[in-house]
Amino acid sequence: MTILRLNIRHALPQTSIHQEQARVERSIVVPAELHTPNEQARSNKTITQPTTDIQSYQSRRAWGARNLTDLTREFGQQGLADVRSGTSRRTEEAWTRARDGAKPGDDIMQQVMNNFWARYDAHNVLSLELMEGPEITVNESEIVGESERGDVTEQIETTPFADIRYNRGTAETYLADRGFIRRWVTMNEYDIYA
Repeated sequence: MTILRLNIRHALPQTSIHQEQARVERSIVVPAELHTPNEQARSNKTITQPTTDIQSYQSRRAWGARNLTDLTREFGQQGLADVRSGTSRRTEEAWTRARDGAKPGDDIMQQVMNNFWARYDAHNVLSLELMEGPEITVNESEIVGESERGDVTEQIETTPFADIRYNRGTAETYLADRGFIRRWVTMNEYDIYA
């Protein structure tokens, strides 16, 4: 008896996919830049010290102190006049003693003592005066100098976009094998290699 056998051979279709992933090659975020001109405030202000000026020469002069200029002005001409008057007085006394010294009852020592006391009595007046005090001037302290305002403003420079390089990637599909279904009939046996 003959048996018909149905042989089927099939191959499924094969697709192939070639895919390249999307990737970021470079992503640079430009940071913000801060610029701060740092000029600090400066000042050369200072406080002067209070000072005291004491002009004491008039007071010292009232008490008898003199400087060299005053001494020569006040006593220079007076010294010459005193020398002249003293010389003439001594000369006159010498001539008087020479003329009258030999007279009986004339005591020379008594004449010298009388002249001394006469000069003393002419200058024995004591006067009190208020002495002039020193001039005192006080200079108060002051604030001197100038100040400069500083500048510490901040300037920020930003870039609104990042520098990005992006590859989108690809996906390719293609049919590697189309596939098939074959059917045939054989008798009494299967044809598995057909």
